[in-house]
Amino acid sequence: MLFLSSPRLFYYLRLSTNMETPNFLIWAVVVFGIAGFAIVSMVRAFRTPIAVLPFPDTVIDLPAISISDAVMADFVSSVATYKTGNYQDAISQMMPVVEQEPSCAEAWHNIGLAYANVGDNDKAVRSLLKASDAYEQHKTQAGIERLKQDLAILKAQG
Repeated sequence: MLFLSSPRLFYYLRLSTNMETPNFLIWAVVVFGIAGFAIVSMVRAFRTPIAVLPFPDTVIDLPAISISDAVMADFVSSVATYKTGNYQDAISQMMPVVEQEPSCAEAWHNIGLAYANVGDNDKAVRSLLKASDAYEQHKTQAGIERLKQDLAILKAQG
């Protein structure tokens, strides 16, 4: 009990606390600095726009098949958004079209072009393949030819 009230204990506790605080601060600065650098690097890597847009003006204005008025309004709205260069929003607007009309090749084609413009080539190719299936289902040779050209452009860009 005498030891607990001794001035040496308070001196020891004060000294050890003062010694650990700078070490903790150095450790915290290093850890948070590394974490911050990693986060900034990842954000820059995923937000870096591609150098040249593969399909800046290429979009299919109207579907070849007959679709409902509500779906047509969504399709036309997404095409207008695409033409403004807001490809991510165009993708979001086109998704309800393919959910309601999964055989609309032009919608899948536009989604693929938009994904290519935002740099997501995997999703672009998947969407273009779905467009290819729909074009073949409707026997739309012009759509298939255009799709082949777009895939060649996408392949050339790497």
